[in-house]
Amino acid sequence: MKVANKESIHYLKFCIVGGLNTAIDFLVFSLLSYLGVYYIIAQCVSYGCGVLNSYLLNRTWTFQQQGKRGKYEFLKFIALNVFTLIVTSFLLTLFHYKFSIPLPYSKVLVTIVSVGLNYIGTKFWVFEP
Repeated sequence: MKVANKESIHYLKFCIVGGLNTAIDFLVFSLLSYLGVYYIIAQCVSYGCGVLNSYLLNRTWTFQQQGKRGKYEFLKFIALNVFTLIVTSFLLTLFHYKFSIPLPYSKVLVTIVSVGLNYIGTKFWVFEP
């Protein structure tokens, strides 16, 4: 398989997994928000649910990592996602309170940022070729 085709397949799979992660994230965030949970706590919990799904599916399906995890693979994955969570929480606050963008729309905007950060970090740092 050509390298370009392999990269395209990785990215397509990453986007599919990301779509599922996003759906999980949005559903949990919406449910917790509806229940009156403070939005930053709802963001952390919902993002964490998506992260767990992301690790499992991206490791086994997208990047097809075989055998045992690398010594620091999971820690790097968690570090990347904590960094992304900090960035998205900051942006969520900025968009919602500074620019008065409703929470659902703010969530969409931060999700776009999250996808870019996570693909680059996952591909080139966590699941190094």
